[in-house]
Amino acid sequence: MSTQTPLWLTAGVPEDLAMAIAKALDVPRRVARWLVARSIKTPEEARRFLYAREQYSDPFDFKEMRQAVERIQTALAGGEHIVIVGDYDVDGVTASAILASELEAQGANWTCLIPERVADGYGLSEGLVERAAEQGACLIITVDNGIRAHEAIELALDLGIDVIVTDHHEPDDKTPLPMCSAVVHWSRHERPNDSIVLSGAGVAWKLCQAIEQVSRPKAKPSDHADWLLGLASLGAISDIMPMRGENRRLIREGLAALSLCRRPGWLALCEKARVNLDELTATGVAWRIAPRMNAAGRMASAMVAFDLLLSHNRTEAAELADALEQLNTTRKKVTESAVEEAKAQVEAHSPGGRPSGIVVAGPWPLGVVGIVAAKLVDHYNCPAIVLADAGEPVLRGSGRAPSGFSLHDALEACSSLLHHFGGHDAAVGCGVSRTQVEAFREAFAAVVEAAPHANGDSEDMVADDFLPLEEVTLETLEWTSRFAPHGPENDPLRFFIGPAIVKSVASLGDGSHLRLRLQEGKSEADVVWFQAPDGAKSDIASGDLVAVVVELEENVWRGNRRIQLRAVQGWRLKDPVLRDVFAVFYRHLLKARVVSRDVFATLVPGQTEAKVEVILSTFVELGFAECHNGTYHVVEAAGPRDLREALSYQAHLRTHFVPFL
Repeated sequence: MSTQTPLWLTAGVPEDLAMAIAKALDVPRRVARWLVARSIKTPEEARRFLYAREQYSDPFDFKEMRQAVERIQTALAGGEHIVIVGDYDVDGVTASAILASELEAQGANWTCLIPERVADGYGLSEGLVERAAEQGACLIITVDNGIRAHEAIELALDLGIDVIVTDHHEPDDKTPLPMCSAVVHWSRHERPNDSIVLSGAGVAWKLCQAIEQVSRPKAKPSDHADWLLGLASLGAISDIMPMRGENRRLIREGLAALSLCRRPGWLALCEKARVNLDELTATGVAWRIAPRMNAAGRMASAMVAFDLLLSHNRTEAAELADALEQLNTTRKKVTESAVEEAKAQVEAHSPGGRPSGIVVAGPWPLGVVGIVAAKLVDHYNCPAIVLADAGEPVLRGSGRAPSGFSLHDALEACSSLLHHFGGHDAAVGCGVSRTQVEAFREAFAAVVEAAPHANGDSEDMVADDFLPLEEVTLETLEWTSRFAPHGPENDPLRFFIGPAIVKSVASLGDGSHLRLRLQEGKSEADVVWFQAPDGAKSDIASGDLVAVVVELEENVWRGNRRIQLRAVQGWRLKDPVLRDVFAVFYRHLLKARVVSRDVFATLVPGQTEAKVEVILSTFVELGFAECHNGTYHVVEAAGPRDLREALSYQAHLRTHFVPFL
C-alpha cells in the first residue's frame, strides 16, 4: 500500500467540478464530491444518477431487432409453434419467463426448453434442436444463450426451423455470428457509444418492448409491462450487471414493480425466502431470491423455477416453492463441503503464499462449482476456476472474478489449453481435458499475474470518503441511499472514520461479531463489525485509538429509523498526531502571526521532527499558513477545514495503521 496514495477517492476530486455540481443541483459539497469520484463530471450526469433519470434505449437501436420482430409477427399471425430455449441460471430463467409471458400475452403457440446442466450442457445444442423439432417448432428463440451455437443453429436450419438468437455473452472473435433470422445482442447497437452491458433478461426485455411497440404501439403501462420489468431486474441483479446507466433505472423501477406484484408464484417464492415486499432491495434479491432460483438448475431442473414464476395457481405455486426450498437446502450442504475441499487444494497449491489465480478440481456437482468459485474469490480476492470431476475425459466447470478483472479475456489467453469456454468478464463456463488441467492451472495463474491491475491505485484507497461522526445523520443516510442500487461500477459508499477512541466494546451473537462505541471529539456512535478478525475480537479494549471503514445502513426497530454503521475494515492507530496537538500549534500561530519551524518544535513536548513536519505541511496544504524561508505566516482569511482533507495527514495516518490479524 503506497504511502503516497490518498486514503479515499474524494481526495483526488477537482474542487471546481464538485462545486459546479453542488451549485447546479443544490446538493451538499460532500455529495457532489462522491459523484465526481465516480466519474460523473457534469450536472446533467449527476442529476440522472441521483434521481434515476437514466434514459432507456430504444429497442430498435439494436441491430437486427426489426428482423427479429418481423419474424415473430409472422409466427404469431400464422399460429406457428415457437420454442424458447433458455438457460439454467437466474438470468436465463427470468429471460425465458419474460419472453414466455410476452408470447402468452400475444396469444402465441409456444413452449419453453431449458437445458439441464449435466444432461444437456449449456445453451442451444443439437439435442435441444431435435427436441424442438419433435414438438413441431417452426421458430426457435434463444434467450441468454446461442451466440456461439453454430452447429445447433445449422441443424435447425437444415430441419426447416428458423432461429432468432438473443444473448449477452461474448461472441467468438474467430467465428462469424450465427447465420440465422436475427442476432440481438447488447453490443450490436446502432450507436455503440450509447450501448450498455445488459443481462440476458435485459436483452429479452428489449425484444419484448420491440414486440409491444409493433403490436400495440399505443398500449399504456400495465401489470404485464411491470411484470416484465421486474423479471428483467431480477436477471440484472443476479447476473451482476454493471450498475450504471440503464441498468440502474431498470433495477430501481423493476424492484418497485415487484414490490407491488401479487402473482402467486412470485408471492410464494418471497414467502419461502422470507423477503418482505415492502422492503425489497437488490441485496435481498441477490442473497435470498437468486440462490433459491438458482438451486433448481444446480440440483435438478431449472424448469421448477420457471414454472414457479409463471404459476397463476396458489396451490401449485406453494408446491413449487416448497420443492425449490428443498433443493436450496441440499445445495447449501453440498456447497459447504465443496468449499472446504477447494480451499484445502488452494492452500496445497500455494503453501505459505497468496494465490494469484486459482484452478481447482474435485468430485463436486457441476451445479455448485460456480458458487464455490464465487466463495473462493471472496476469500482470496483473486480469479477462480472450479472444475467438476465426474470421471469423464473433459472436466467442466465455472469461473468467477473480482470486479474489474476480465475473466473471459484471461480464458481467451489460455484457449489453446481449453476444450471449450464462454461467458463474460465476471463469470465463465469452461471445459478442460483431464490431461491439460495442470498446464491450464499454471497458465491461468501466469495470465492473472501478468494482467495489469484493474483499478490501478484505487486498491490502495480504503474508502470513498472520510466521515466525521458528527455527520452520521439520517440526512447523510438519505444521500447515500440515492447511490443505490449497488453492483459492479457502483459499489456501496464506504467511509473512513478515525482517529476515534474506543469508549466500549461488546461481543455479539456467538462471539464472532463486535459492537464498538466510538468517540470523536464530542460525537459518539456505535459501529457493528460482523465476522470481526480474531485480532480485533481479542485485542480491542476501551481507550484504544482506532480507524474503521464503514458502510451506512438503515435500521428500523418498532417504527424508529436510525443509522447503523457496519465495519468492513479496521486498524489500531499507533501514536498518530491528534487534533488536540494540531490545535495547540494553530492557536500559537494565530496569536504570534509568524512562527519559525524551530519554535514550533518546542511547543508540545515529545513531538518528533517528523510529526512537526506533518503538522506544518497540513497547515500549508489546507491554507491555514504560508511558508516563507522557514517561517510560517498565518492566513487571515482561512476557512474551516477538516485535517483529514489534507493528503499530508492522510499519508501520516496510513503509516500508523496496525492491522487486526
